[in-house]
Amino acid sequence: MSRFKVLLVLCMAVLLGSLAFSAGAQDMPAPQVNLKADQLVTGGFVTIDSIYSESTGFVVIHRTSDGGVAGVSRPLAAGWTNNLRININTTVAEAQMSAMLHTDDNAIGTYEFGTVEGADAPVKVGDALVNPIFNAQVLDVTDQKLVNNEVTVRAVAVPVDSFVVIHADNGGTFGAVLGQTFVPAGTSTDVKVALSGDVTSSLWPMLHVDTGAAGTYEFGSVEGADGPVVVNGAVATFPIWTVNHIRVADQIAVNGDNLPGKNEMMMSAPTITAKSVLSDGPGILVIHANDNGNAGAILGAAFVPDGLSENVVVELDPAAGLTPVVWPMLHVDAGTVGVYDGLDVDGVAFAGDQPVTFTINAAPSLTVADQAITEMDGMSYITVKLAVMDAAGWIAVHADDNGKPAGTVIATALLHTGANWDVMIPIDPAQAGARVWPMLHYDTNEMGVYEFGSVEGADVPTMVGGAPVVPAINITQ
Repeated sequence: MSRFKVLLVLCMAVLLGSLAFSAGAQDMPAPQVNLKADQLVTGGFVTIDSIYSESTGFVVIHRTSDGGVAGVSRPLAAGWTNNLRININTTVAEAQMSAMLHTDDNAIGTYEFGTVEGADAPVKVGDALVNPIFNAQVLDVTDQKLVNNEVTVRAVAVPVDSFVVIHADNGGTFGAVLGQTFVPAGTSTDVKVALSGDVTSSLWPMLHVDTGAAGTYEFGSVEGADGPVVVNGAVATFPIWTVNHIRVADQIAVNGDNLPGKNEMMMSAPTITAKSVLSDGPGILVIHANDNGNAGAILGAAFVPDGLSENVVVELDPAAGLTPVVWPMLHVDAGTVGVYDGLDVDGVAFAGDQPVTFTINAAPSLTVADQAITEMDGMSYITVKLAVMDAAGWIAVHADDNGKPAGTVIATALLHTGANWDVMIPIDPAQAGARVWPMLHYDTNEMGVYEFGSVEGADVPTMVGGAPVVPAINITQ
């Protein structure tokens, strides 16, 4: 081969290598944090639509006024994370904040920026921080026993002068106004709202904007004045209770049958955590096993004092027979204080004529509802309300085959460990038809790449109680 041809071949090889590198580089997204411009914070959390991190990391919610921290996400895996809820301290939140991406490069899983020199630094793309700014309307009111016929609002953060209005319950939605208090633009804490009229056992706090005569609540009496705050189509309100009540979400206490590495893991005692328990007098939060649709064996119990208790952890006894579905139940502590003395002594607590109990999923699970396909930005989606996983995984959406899942997978969505809320899955309406079957899978081989059916043994269905987790969604018009 002539010297010219050798040089030509070498040049072509270098050029092709450069093109391949460039194409590969283009395929890799830049680090990013994406969220709606406005956030309605009525559950104590901010929702991040999507994050791409090149390594393990965190998203930190900062105040824009002084950079102070309002919340830190759970540790993130490298790659994409979608629909991430970040709990924030509402008492230090503001009406404008930012969501900053940080690395997790020292003690993995522990956020150390500012406490350990050089650790967990903010991520930059070029010279720019990954730190989108967003506006927020914050309303934080807990379940509570009324004192002096007043509701106490833990925190409010609003961009303009507003009112906190307390509505009575009207068959599961907000009804008559019972009281209101003016709140100035900015952050307010420990706000009192005096009530009058027919006070119901559940109440609806609501934010209204002060648009009429300054400081005077005129909604309903002056046309167009002081209307409710609406963010992304949602009214800034939610129910609270003033009688016995417990708040417990689906969570992991029972692993999937085939959790990767399950046999090698050092298993700590399983627990169920209640976000809050409101007890009229001393009480006992008891976790019961599921027994054919009824509350069965006692798995664990925790004492709660009179009033509101938050983040109540109940340790469970694995030998008692853990079930994938459990029954949190509030009992009256009528016997030995702080000890569950059995149903005959510590009877079930009631709210009105209803026992304070319900079921939750305590193993990998999917919560879905029949729905119409959503069209947004030229794409079609179905939404899974909640997917709870004990490891990284997938939702694989199967077509329908005469009332059962078909072998064909028509869409997938990546899941992180823990609670995945409002998972929007792009889908082809023609392939979806009248019914689809979302199924949980573990992500077991190349992380972030769905390989079930193409790589032997990879990304297998998640099994709970010997069966895959695969509910049906009927597609409505």
